[in-house]
Amino acid sequence: MPLNIYDSNFYTKKINKSIFKSRILKSMNHLKIKNKIIDISFISQYMMKKINYKYRKINKSTDVLCFLHNGPDKYLMGEIFISIKDAEKNCKKTKNTLLNECSLLGIHGLLHLLGYDHQTLEERKVMLNLQDKIFEKTK
Repeated sequence: MPLNIYDSNFYTKKINKSIFKSRILKSMNHLKIKNKIIDISFISQYMMKKINYKYRKINKSTDVLCFLHNGPDKYLMGEIFISIKDAEKNCKKTKNTLLNECSLLGIHGLLHLLGYDHQTLEERKVMLNLQDKIFEKTK
C-alpha cells in the first residue's frame, strides 16, 4: 500500500508527518485498499483555489479535494490535496488539533476515492459516520 506525501512548502512541519502517514495507512488497510498508490499533497490556499476552479468551477479554496486516477498507471488510485490553511480554519470550529483535522481530511479523501459522496443528507450521514469510525480506529 504505497502512500506518497508531498509538501510543496513544508506545510507538514505543522503536523507530525509520521503519525499522519500511519493513520492514513491504517485507514487504507481498514478500507481494504491494497496494491494501490495514493498521493497526498499539502498545498497552499492559492493552489487549492486554482485547482478547485479548474475542475469544479468554484472560485474559492477548500480543505480537501481528491481525484480518482483513470490513466494508464493501474496502480495509482488517486490524488488527495489538503490545504493546511483551510484545515486550520476547520480546527477553530471543530476544536480538533491540526494533526487530527488533517487525518480526518485524508480519510475523507480516501472515502471519496472509493465512491462515497455527501450530496444528499443521507449520503453525508453515511460518509461522515464511516469517516469518524475509521478515524477512531487509527488513533
